[in-house]
Amino acid sequence: MMAVLRSILLLGLGALVLFVMQHNTPGYGDITSPIAIRGKAGERVEGHAFAYGAANVHLARVVKTESFGRVRDYSSSGVWLIIEGAAVAKKESLTLLSAEWLSPGGIRYALSQRFSTMRGGYLPTERLEPGLPKPVLIAFELPETAIKGGRLLIARSALTPLGEELWIDLDQKAQLEIKPSITLARGSGSMPWTLAAK
Repeated sequence: MMAVLRSILLLGLGALVLFVMQHNTPGYGDITSPIAIRGKAGERVEGHAFAYGAANVHLARVVKTESFGRVRDYSSSGVWLIIEGAAVAKKESLTLLSAEWLSPGGIRYALSQRFSTMRGGYLPTERLEPGLPKPVLIAFELPETAIKGGRLLIARSALTPLGEELWIDLDQKAQLEIKPSITLARGSGSMPWTLAAK
């Protein structure tokens, strides 16, 4: 009788330990997720392979692009979030292929592909060289509720397990004004674009 009771207690204790481990042990996705390197807009955020600094943040209802005398309007059901910044590779040439916006509710929004044909300056089209900072432009189409308290996530690739990912918080103290429109035009010299809010 005592042996049966001991077996039942050990079996119950084993089940309890397995239950606790199952609910407290991180999953595979958590174990292999990118390593977050935190920073703020206005400062350079350093990773091992690259660095990025978000300089200017703009919100608009419509984005207009000017190219070869032609103007195209890009409207959105939400708000355009345009971030001007600079990126630099540190050890080897690379392209940053992943930029996402993480809303306060945990929803990730992908980089807008509507400007992927823009010549020069758009983040996934820029090849970064070690020691040579390049101005880059990032654009997201977001619901208004996803902006306040959100953060910019930048990684070398979205599919790199245990890679580094920069988590950049925007300045939440300054209230960003949503402009009716922003015009992006080709720049000259070191800036591949010019940006004018109207």
